[in-house]
Amino acid sequence: MTNSATTSGARLPVLSRFLTPLLARHATHIVMGLGILALDLLTPPPLMFPILFVLPVALSALFCSTRLASVLAVLLPVGRFCIATFVDATDSIAANIANALIQIAVLSILAFLVAHTVHLSREIKVLRGRLPICMWCKRIRDEGGSWQKLETYIAEHSEADFSHGLCP
Repeated sequence: MTNSATTSGARLPVLSRFLTPLLARHATHIVMGLGILALDLLTPPPLMFPILFVLPVALSALFCSTRLASVLAVLLPVGRFCIATFVDATDSIAANIANALIQIAVLSILAFLVAHTVHLSREIKVLRGRLPICMWCKRIRDEGGSWQKLETYIAEHSEADFSHGLCP
């Protein structure tokens, strides 16, 4: 690897350590949404930034809560509707309402899908790699070199539980 690749690889954990607590705060996503609305308000009407609403909605569903993502999915398009109707006044109110409803629907679906994916990924704990197992007693050798029962090893390294019975 080159020196720059090594340096950027070393920066990633530092950046992650800084951003994760910041993204876990509700205020971060609210300020991000308000910043996008302010940017939309301050620029001329041909420049529109509602596509950026995806960022606070998706990130809040990923790092905070589904409720915040859903609230942002509704309030940000409503804010854009107010800007389009009362400040820009370029389209009819019916067109602005239709655009706002489309944005609300798309952002709500996005919030649901991201939150659902986060929920599913938290439930999954996967065993990976090759497990050294005894052919005779079916015990597994762990990282420390000691042998454990198959059930014990899997229960410690996943969220699986075992119930025992007798086969016919």
